[in-house]
Amino acid sequence: MTSADTLLSPVAPPQVAPPKVLVVDDEPALQQAIKLALKNEGYELYFAGNGRDGMELFRTYNPDLIFLDLRMPIMDGYQFLEAITVTPDALFTVIAITGHGVDREIERCYRLGVDFFLKKPVSMVEICCIARRCIEEKRLKAERERLIASLQHAQETIKHLKSFLVICSSCRRVRDSEEQWQELDAYIRTHTSTRFSHGLCPDCIHDLYPDISDKVLKRMK
Repeated sequence: MTSADTLLSPVAPPQVAPPKVLVVDDEPALQQAIKLALKNEGYELYFAGNGRDGMELFRTYNPDLIFLDLRMPIMDGYQFLEAITVTPDALFTVIAITGHGVDREIERCYRLGVDFFLKKPVSMVEICCIARRCIEEKRLKAERERLIASLQHAQETIKHLKSFLVICSSCRRVRDSEEQWQELDAYIRTHTSTRFSHGLCPDCIHDLYPDISDKVLKRMK
């Protein structure tokens, strides 16, 4: 790993995993239709017939995208939304599905954090397109957060390099932030993108090789 890579290593991009899609709907026919529509999209699909089972899957798998029916037995979609507490910075997207969709229901859904609203009968083409869009927006958001963290880490590194350095007056080693002593060139390589090559200055050449120093220095010119 180069020293430039070291600057960003704490926030290196994670391994890409298949996006996870959770479908919470009590209609087996709709579940099967969505399964067929998304089977070739590379997603991990999870299905629940009510909000309570959906909550268990949500907590277990942390889905990236949720298709949520509003009217279901045991726990309906509104109760599900209240339980998961959708926030503006959440890294998952909720799409509400209903066969009714009156204005007050739509308003309530958006107030609870729903990103999109689909009315039944739902087009499977629309399901595929909206899933791709939401997954891509989620990926871009995560990448943006990673880049911001990388920049913040780089700024902290630069700030550290500008701080006061303790150098041993005898061996010339440097004390780092963890109270460890290391060679000066090793310290600089670790915290910057600087690369080193080694040679001898004229004074050292005279001291080490007094008999041939003049010839060596002449060739170096």
